[in-house]
Amino acid sequence: MAKRARPCGKLMWMLAVASSSVMAASPDGSPQQALVEIALASKPATVEKHLPESLLDALQLLDPADRALAEEKLLVGRLLGAQEGELVIPDDGSALLVALEKGTEQTKLEIRVEREINSGSDAILELGVRHSGDDTQTVLVWMRLEGTEWRVKQVDLPRFFERVALDDPGFAERFRNVQHRETDAQITAVMYEILRALQQFARAYPDLGFPGDLSVLSSGPEDEEANEEHAGLLRDDIAVNEFAQDGYTFRYELLRGGPQGDFAIIARPGERGKVGARSYLLDASGTMRSTEDDRDPTSQDEPVQ
Repeated sequence: MAKRARPCGKLMWMLAVASSSVMAASPDGSPQQALVEIALASKPATVEKHLPESLLDALQLLDPADRALAEEKLLVGRLLGAQEGELVIPDDGSALLVALEKGTEQTKLEIRVEREINSGSDAILELGVRHSGDDTQTVLVWMRLEGTEWRVKQVDLPRFFERVALDDPGFAERFRNVQHRETDAQITAVMYEILRALQQFARAYPDLGFPGDLSVLSSGPEDEEANEEHAGLLRDDIAVNEFAQDGYTFRYELLRGGPQGDFAIIARPGERGKVGARSYLLDASGTMRSTEDDRDPTSQDEPVQ
């Protein structure tokens, strides 16, 4: 059984740095307690007091929409809980945190402190993260005492050779224009979906090449086999020459018919700046191009990297 509001239990390990060893009887005010507060936080302010001051200053420079999205993403415990189950502190102190499967008391995820190295002002926590039935993955959390709060400086994921430096000046930039970037990814994904269907159609019907109307890529009656009029290669809602989705208007144009034909798939924001500022062009070459000007993109615009 686990309680939802109880201080974390005993420390598992604490090692010395600079020939000094300190054993804490309680994690209150400790690096471990800081991680617990981050994981169980329901408000961004609780997480932010455990982030580097340099990061907080950089977040202040984001526009309000980006900052609000950043604050939402910084509630890492809530995001983890949504995926794995409710995060709680185990009553017996057997782990730092566990995630319980919704509707049951079964443990889906367990986070243990395998080792803590603490010099009094800097600390490294080696966490063991284990899913039910899986092997344990190691996470290294580097922390520093700034004022009266322990703050996370860096997180290492050795298995994936990944390092996240929260005190790096560029870290906050990942939150700039996030919503627009996510929208752009959705828009280009739709365009590539149409491209793949067009390529399949041209291979299946080489004498026709690319169609003049996307409707021929849609599905026909259930008892009808795929043919050149209903190829069944594309979702019906986007198998049209012009449609709107996610605040963008998509348009398909056949530029040149026949086996060596060419086409243009164009996506433009309905309200520039609200859902995005970029307009996109994708042609038979498979090269995605874009412009931030208020016009249709052309083959002269820069490819999207």
